[in-house]
Amino acid sequence: MTPSKWVQDNALTLLRPALLLQTAIYHFIMTVLTLVFIQRRPFALLDLKALRYKSFARLWKYNGEAMSIEMPGPLTELLSTCKGVVLDIGPGSGEILPRFNPNLITAMYGAEPAEDLHPGLLKNAQKSGFGTKYHALLCGAEPESLIPALHKSGILNVSGKNGLASDGLFDEICCVRVLCGVPHPEQTIKELYQLLKPGGRMVICEHVANPWRTEGRVAARFMQLIFTVLGWPFFMGGCKLQRHTKEFLRDAGQWDKFDLEYYGSKDVVPFVVGELVKRETLGESVGNTDDELNTRSPMEGRVKQRGPMEQSYAEVVGELTLKQGTMEDAGSNVTKPQGESGVSLDKTFAEAVKED
Repeated sequence: MTPSKWVQDNALTLLRPALLLQTAIYHFIMTVLTLVFIQRRPFALLDLKALRYKSFARLWKYNGEAMSIEMPGPLTELLSTCKGVVLDIGPGSGEILPRFNPNLITAMYGAEPAEDLHPGLLKNAQKSGFGTKYHALLCGAEPESLIPALHKSGILNVSGKNGLASDGLFDEICCVRVLCGVPHPEQTIKELYQLLKPGGRMVICEHVANPWRTEGRVAARFMQLIFTVLGWPFFMGGCKLQRHTKEFLRDAGQWDKFDLEYYGSKDVVPFVVGELVKRETLGESVGNTDDELNTRSPMEGRVKQRGPMEQSYAEVVGELTLKQGTMEDAGSNVTKPQGESGVSLDKTFAEAVKED
């Protein structure tokens, strides 16, 4: 094949993400102009982190629905079979809620850090037939944000022994286009694993680093590097094109079923889609064992030896148990996390979009 023929056949695929990056840059510029000339808050530009997430929220509000029309692989089929108590990480405005069957679901908790997206989220939940089954949580996926919101919702107070949920909380956890942007992805995924009941299922649809060594291609991996240098994470709300999410999920714990397949493996934005089933009976770990993590069981009153940015699920819950008396009642389906759990990237995101 001649070089010109190769370029003709592959240019469109390799450059397709440039259209989304261009759109994101446009919304960033419009966010800056709005702050300076309409809201007359030029000093808000000094908070670069808040500015980035504010512009990404604007991007999603205008384009999220169109970006959710077609989803890769068997995602729709997997979501339609979700049942029991479900945790949906990063539902946005609820564009994928129509793909669930509310008749199979006992309760659904949507962990969405962007407060501006909550009205649309609750509206789509009602349109999809969830009624009072749907609970929107104003939080991210990381434990220091998610655990306080779950406490506030009341689910941690009634599930598991002494509020620690040693047997897990959720029958299903859904992660759809969200793990690319969560802070501390390895630790966050491990804590989500702890929230899953034995025998529970994770439904996954995430874009990942191109698998160029196996079924991908070098050109697509190279373009991931190029788009990263051009500012993809900056303009796309912290989204990382080169995350090895499949490996993070595999190492999170013990699985009876680990079925993740690549879709669009030769593209610049390939996806892994599938389902993972947590082992029914947890024995000696084949992945992240307690000994490997220098970790002891939270139910035995022992603590992980980790850094300050890697608080475990049990540690966060333990702290919140002491603070539970100071937390206000939720009072509505939208639950805001409170307590001294620290400021996360997702909290900055929520504060930013609230002003939009």
